[in-house]
Amino acid sequence: MKTRHLRRYACIGTVLAIGPLAGCSSSDGAAEPPRSEASSSRSAQESASPKASAPAFTTPSECDGLQLKGGETLAGSALSNCLVAALKAYGSGTESVLSGDESGTSQFVFGDDPALSGSMTGPEGEKSYVFKGDDEWIKTPGLGKWVKGDANSTDPQEQLVAATGKLYRALADPAVTARMIASAPEWTVEAERPVLSLENGENVEAWRIANKKPYTYLGAAVREHILWFGDDFTPYGGQAESSAGGVMTTTTQHFYDLGKPVTIEPPE
Repeated sequence: MKTRHLRRYACIGTVLAIGPLAGCSSSDGAAEPPRSEASSSRSAQESASPKASAPAFTTPSECDGLQLKGGETLAGSALSNCLVAALKAYGSGTESVLSGDESGTSQFVFGDDPALSGSMTGPEGEKSYVFKGDDEWIKTPGLGKWVKGDANSTDPQEQLVAATGKLYRALADPAVTARMIASAPEWTVEAERPVLSLENGENVEAWRIANKKPYTYLGAAVREHILWFGDDFTPYGGQAESSAGGVMTTTTQHFYDLGKPVTIEPPE
């Protein structure tokens, strides 16, 4: 792989640690509007679809004590624990990510045997990844084939995949979002409840929860971080505006089809 590809992946990993996915394209610093957050007008609320298609879900005990009420202040650590418990309760799902000039979709298994599979497409083409347990496989235009990472290999491609694979886990790994949430001490539940249009065609009314003050996560400054939760603390995703290395990026993430079975196998 050429040096420029290594530099690109390093850049992606650095900024992606700020959110499930972030690009390295430059920005004028202005926040991008959410991709599919609509105002909570009466007509929008009336169009919101119920979660009839979602599997049965019981709010985890880890969410007890967190009140979804406009003006409430929530502790970051407690909110993070709630998110992790909710995702474990669902066990699997799909997420879409839009960041800078890259976008993609991933499926994930969340729990004791985590796995992640998906791809991101941008100016350099499609980059696919499969993570299962501690193993990583990546396929990019530069690699031209699936390569399994091996930090102890003498093959430079396998070494590179082993290194960047850990970074790519931040592309769409919900655990990264949970760690970010815990990094902000306080969050505010906003009174406005927007309607989100998810990529599976479902419209959901969500509570909008935002960080009270900017915070730092793995060396990057997060100016604004918004989370969307349902009444039962079903996580619908978030949006983070962050800066690392002088690059400002807005990343939007949506969770959907939570609880639907997902099978992730190593690539052939």
